[in-house]
Amino acid sequence: MFHHFYNERHSKAQGALSGDDFEKMLHYVGIDSILTPEEYTYKFLNNKLLENEFCLTFDDGLLCQYDIAFPVLEKYNLKAFWFVYSSVFEGQQEKLEIYRIFRTEYFDGIDYFCNSLIKHLSNTSYYDLVMHRLDNFDSQNYLKSFPFYNEADKKFRFIRDEILGPESYCEVMDSLMLAYNVDLNVLCSKLWMKNEHLKTLSKAGHAIGLHSYSHPTRFNMFSFKHQKEEYVKNLEHIYEVTGFKPFSMSHPCNSYNEDTIKILSNLDVKIGFCSNIFNIGNSVYEIPREDHS
Repeated sequence: MFHHFYNERHSKAQGALSGDDFEKMLHYVGIDSILTPEEYTYKFLNNKLLENEFCLTFDDGLLCQYDIAFPVLEKYNLKAFWFVYSSVFEGQQEKLEIYRIFRTEYFDGIDYFCNSLIKHLSNTSYYDLVMHRLDNFDSQNYLKSFPFYNEADKKFRFIRDEILGPESYCEVMDSLMLAYNVDLNVLCSKLWMKNEHLKTLSKAGHAIGLHSYSHPTRFNMFSFKHQKEEYVKNLEHIYEVTGFKPFSMSHPCNSYNEDTIKILSNLDVKIGFCSNIFNIGNSVYEIPREDHS
């Protein structure tokens, strides 16, 4: 599972790979061991996957993936799954990714950002609540499925997801960016692909898959109706752009529930991926993945 890449145009985000890093990783896994999306899907569904056979997946429709990873794949004639959420292709700004690049370009590491966030919270009504909850925060057991997160990573994500929640987190981050005089248009200009990029990938033999419409961090909190709307809009967008109905998906932020599984089955999605290697689900929509970090 791949997310962020860097070069002279794209900043070196936490855990990001260069093109050379990516190429070395492909050789480490083994070029001949990497299956096309169609090969992987067929073998997985028919229980014919060999132990040394893999597929490549890219989440979030990021422009850095197209600019840096795609040429490397072309060099070796490799095909991959590209899981995209559609809102950003229709002119919306997805704040989770905006906040990530803000952390990357304005702060010297996740530790500095986390400390700056807590300091900023001291000027808000959320500070006492956050500090009270952090008193009982167990970093050893939080996000155990993601061993590459350090303590500051975990603390930040605990504040974001478990204490503030989406609306309050956005409020806090928007005010923090305002304090840093951030130009949103400049920040967003190099974040996501456009429909033309999806068309190119699809025509080159890659599989464009579902990743929800708006990429919420807590998808499992949505009602059945809301979840269905997210995936139907996502599917319709991809079909309109590529001419192919998506047969694959990955769960945004690894968040889903039984309703999600039913919806994916009703949409005739063949396979789906989680975002860690410790998944123990039994459905075809819970295939574990290893983060490139």
